[in-house]
Amino acid sequence: MKFGDKDINPSKIICVGTNYMDHIEETKLDIPKEPVLFPKTPNCLIFDKDPIIYPKWLYNNRKYNRIDYEAELAFIVKEKCKYVSQDNAYEHILGYTVFNDVTARKMQAKDIVSKLPWFRSKSFDTFGPIGPVIKEVNEIKDPHNLNIELRVNGEVKQSSNTKHLLFKVPELLEYISKFFTLEPGDIIATGTPAGIGPIHPGDLIETSIEKIGTLTNKVILEEEVN
Repeated sequence: MKFGDKDINPSKIICVGTNYMDHIEETKLDIPKEPVLFPKTPNCLIFDKDPIIYPKWLYNNRKYNRIDYEAELAFIVKEKCKYVSQDNAYEHILGYTVFNDVTARKMQAKDIVSKLPWFRSKSFDTFGPIGPVIKEVNEIKDPHNLNIELRVNGEVKQSSNTKHLLFKVPELLEYISKFFTLEPGDIIATGTPAGIGPIHPGDLIETSIEKIGTLTNKVILEEEVN
């Protein structure tokens, strides 16, 4: 998997839910006592300028026909590791990038009510735009003071700063590496701030993080794919 000048081949994508207080308030979810983890599968991944494909059957199904954007800071694991300490967490991180955790929102809501995992609603093809580049750890001294913004058709929908993360990058890496052996190229997405909302075929989504860049993806209906 290439974006920027890095060759990344993740074995897994681990996402963190409810990691900004304003997002917790808008979704009416409980404040977590420890990080909330869920997976996305590698088939989700697309890159800068690639289209987000709105599945045709989802679009035509009133029970499920809403997909949302979620702007997130992600970091890339540098080397195989387990039981990482917060004290040396940055030694195991290759760098940072922009991630859009596209979500089938109505499906996720029904799964939450049914106490089912956040899996199918997160792992459709193309539901994980990432890029446009990876900024190495030494290029970003503080990942917890970066403006993060998402625009739909030029209109700002999300605007926050990574200083509002409940669980910070070193804490997340320590916590996650207790459960899983992490491999080079694995992606950890740190959660989204408030302002989530739906996207539709034809929309242009621009996801930006200060000092990293802007990830741009257009939404298209599945039947429009060549």
